[in-house]
Amino acid sequence: MGKLIKYEVRKQRTARLVILSALAVGLLVFWGGLLFDKEQVMGVTIALMFSAAILVLFYSGIEGVLVLNKDLRTKQSYMLWMVPKSIWEIMGAKFISSILQMLIMFALFAAAGGACLASAVLKVDGFASLLDAFRILSSAFVEGGIHWTDMVQIAFLIFLAWSLVIMIGFFAVILSRTVLVKSRFAGLMAVILFFVINFVVERGYDLLCSIPAISAMFGSGNLTGLSVFDVLYYLVVCGILFTASSLVADKKLSV
Repeated sequence: MGKLIKYEVRKQRTARLVILSALAVGLLVFWGGLLFDKEQVMGVTIALMFSAAILVLFYSGIEGVLVLNKDLRTKQSYMLWMVPKSIWEIMGAKFISSILQMLIMFALFAAAGGACLASAVLKVDGFASLLDAFRILSSAFVEGGIHWTDMVQIAFLIFLAWSLVIMIGFFAVILSRTVLVKSRFAGLMAVILFFVINFVVERGYDLLCSIPAISAMFGSGNLTGLSVFDVLYYLVVCGILFTASSLVADKKLSV
């Protein structure tokens, strides 16, 4: 399965190179503004990098779905379904590579943001002030009632949400590209199916939450607003969607 993951990650290499190049340019511009005391240049650069981070993280979360749609539309990767690997490994590799792509993009932007902040503090007040800034930030988190467990829960919530988006996207694309193989409307159908499936998932959640026994059993959510029932429900839905996608792909795509 490792080779499959590497193969899928390589297919998203172009996006990483473009984003890394843009980040490098942004850092150089920021450091240039810092060196020549151009506060306006620094401010504009940080604002652009922050805006780009939001867009890139969103795109990287669904890029795996777009790659799958392109593969099936152009038949560039039909040989993938003929390799001596189970359909579960192939779909698992696609899912893992999508998550890895998002984590890599997050790490790149976090590193760039940290480099900008650290270099600015170092230039203005020196290394001692940089350490003080980290201590103040840590104290602010603790005094605000935010602990590392809360950060883990928030990270897990984001991971679960994007996992669901990816699974719905995979299922919608595979359904549209296997039912409407030669139709030019297959892409539009995939988008429509995505929103329909998402509506059904959310409607199912609301219906189950309206059952008093379930509300009483699992109670309300924690700091992140995520309850045990939420986790169980979305994990089960992700499992169902992954299984359904794999079964359809096994029947319609593999040989």
